[in-house]
Amino acid sequence: MKTMKKIIKFSAIIASCLLALGLASCSHKELDTDQFSSKEVTLNAYGPLPVARGGVLRFIGSNLDQVTAVNIPGVGSLTNITVVKSGVPSEITVTLPKDGPEPGTVSITTKDGKTINAVTPICYTEPISIESVTPATVYPGDELTIEGDYLNLMHEVIFEKDVFVSENDFVSHDRYKIVVKVPAEARTGAVGVGDVDEINLPEDSKVIANQIFFEEETVVGTAEGSLVKTTLKAGETATVKGSHFDLVTAVKIGNVEIEDFKASASQLTFTLPAEAADEDVLMVMASGVEVSAGKLETVKPSELKAAPAPVKAGQTLTVTGKDLDLVTGVELPNAGWVEFQNGEAITFEMPAAAQEGDAILHMANGLSVTVAYTLVKPVVKSYSANPAAAGSDVTLNGTDLDLVTAVTFAPDLVVEVKDPAADALTVAVPTAAETGKILLSLANGTQVEAPELAIDKPAGAYIAVFPEDLYAPGTMFIVDIENADHLTGVQVDGVDVNYILNGSTLYFSIPADATRGSQLTLVSDNGSVTYTMNIDPGDFIVTPIWTGSFELGSWGGLQALAWDGYDWSTVKPGQILRIEAESALAEGEWWCYTLKSGTKWDPLAGAPGQIDNPTNPYDIVLTQEMIDDLIANNGLVIQGYMGIIKRVCIVDDLRYGTTIWSGSQELGNWGGLQALAWGGYDWSTVKAGQTLYIHSTPNVAEGEWYCYTLKSGTKWDDLAGGPGQIDNPESPLGIKLTQEMVDDLNNNNGLVIQGYMVTITAVSLK
Repeated sequence: MKTMKKIIKFSAIIASCLLALGLASCSHKELDTDQFSSKEVTLNAYGPLPVARGGVLRFIGSNLDQVTAVNIPGVGSLTNITVVKSGVPSEITVTLPKDGPEPGTVSITTKDGKTINAVTPICYTEPISIESVTPATVYPGDELTIEGDYLNLMHEVIFEKDVFVSENDFVSHDRYKIVVKVPAEARTGAVGVGDVDEINLPEDSKVIANQIFFEEETVVGTAEGSLVKTTLKAGETATVKGSHFDLVTAVKIGNVEIEDFKASASQLTFTLPAEAADEDVLMVMASGVEVSAGKLETVKPSELKAAPAPVKAGQTLTVTGKDLDLVTGVELPNAGWVEFQNGEAITFEMPAAAQEGDAILHMANGLSVTVAYTLVKPVVKSYSANPAAAGSDVTLNGTDLDLVTAVTFAPDLVVEVKDPAADALTVAVPTAAETGKILLSLANGTQVEAPELAIDKPAGAYIAVFPEDLYAPGTMFIVDIENADHLTGVQVDGVDVNYILNGSTLYFSIPADATRGSQLTLVSDNGSVTYTMNIDPGDFIVTPIWTGSFELGSWGGLQALAWDGYDWSTVKPGQILRIEAESALAEGEWWCYTLKSGTKWDPLAGAPGQIDNPTNPYDIVLTQEMIDDLIANNGLVIQGYMGIIKRVCIVDDLRYGTTIWSGSQELGNWGGLQALAWGGYDWSTVKAGQTLYIHSTPNVAEGEWYCYTLKSGTKWDDLAGGPGQIDNPESPLGIKLTQEMVDDLNNNNGLVIQGYMVTITAVSLK
């Protein structure tokens, strides 16, 4: 027995001569065209063809009254001959038995023992029928009886959903009855028979089976029963009582399949998996039919309490209650999933990013419960000065002020807080600040209102409204100032600059070496005020660290940047070492140089080695490995052959912002760069709208596939709102950060870059 796809069905009467012989159809044409003979016995025709078994077969010819037997395949010689007419022409008839006749060659035997064969083989009309299928209800393994006529011509029994039983597996089989055992895969539906044993057909066979089905359905019984107990805890034993559980081949609860269950005729038991949720317990038969034993309700953690209340960020929160051993994960608002310990109670450290609300306790089955908690909030009790002078420092005194990350002065002037203590924090009052409420910003994104602070404007010169425009080095900076009569000097990055004061309007030229973050200081006769300027230095800042004309000759070395010739501790990964040099030889002749450390003149760690016929200028992106070697081994020597070194510079590439990591991390076969996760970088400093640049080099041949994906640190899930898998990325690739991405980075322990056959060389932010 096996299940098969039904090819086609016919419910018509079947002509077995066509099927049994596989030849041309029978006809009523005469078999002998000779003239009727007056002496010899001749057979001119017989019929009808096809003829019904049990029907009358007529023979026409000459002198057929001399025939003593009609020979029919399957039953032998028939002597019950009726002579309808004697002589020339003549006719005889014979009645065929109902059982036995088969297709083949018919012959007649005469009195003198002569045998005459008919030319056309005999074939039959066979009205195959199914009169009953009993019993009406059966179970797999029971015997099923199909009764009708001409069932001896049927070679398979068919159950619902194309479950076939070959005649080789019939219990008994004759013209009027087929008995089969109900297969395990059978299900309720119409039962039929077919004239081809499709199970045993060759795979390439094109034979089409004729199939006849009984009009009434046969009910195939299944297991039946119900859960003894409907509320269960993961790990407990579930019991189902009823009948016919020996028919069950699988047990499912929702999408969870129970691999280990025990079943007898009247009882079924299994251990409830932790992954099972509140779903129906389904018993699956071999036929695929699913029978419900009732809906299961799983035990969940209850009677939950969280302490202390309130809890402070960084402190341990303890959750008590019943059935906490079911908890597999803890999720907090704005902080995502957190690490926890599970014993008699659940404990975890409250992250700074967590917001007040409900802790979600997740279970292995996908369900969850919640427990509410409250957070400690900072309180400002007093100010060191109120009113406070704009441009001066003010100290906020109170409790839990170490939770504060920024202070907002009216009107919406945000000042970041550094190293606050629990009982006090000190911030600079912006010169544009006004009297009003102060807002304390926390790491979790919420704000707490503090008492009103009165503001006294500075006594010295200050800028009331600082320009938001970007300024390029070398351009004129023009701004209106207050208390201009007190101004005595202007500095950029601590260096005095020339200025013009026309009434209250200040003019000065921004120095050429000013860069992003340069500091502007207004010096007055009664103090000073410093501002951060909005400088756009362009794409590159080129800082020469050596200038001259040094001929390398035959493997000489420029040592001016070694042995304290330059402070390499000021260099950062991602900066560019630019060497400007030319050949001392004729055009086309070979020359080279190599970067080496000062101590042993060994090749610089991580550098490209000997550089043949270098371009001018030649740029090398400095890695931490190179910088460490320069610091540890007394700086840089440039050794080479027949080159002339003209200038060495440190170049800041500002096209892609600030480098936050550089190195050489090969991802290989789905490895990951984790240096920017788990505290490797402070993602709280990043804002939506910034662009993350990823610098990379493929490790495959040109045209072959490589990729990487941005993921969060906690679970290596794809970064929320991120681009997903990036195939064959360009370098550098810029990705504009959304608030959703920034939140995920802060809530789930930073950034992991996972990928295939690519090396990450730097990550920068702009």
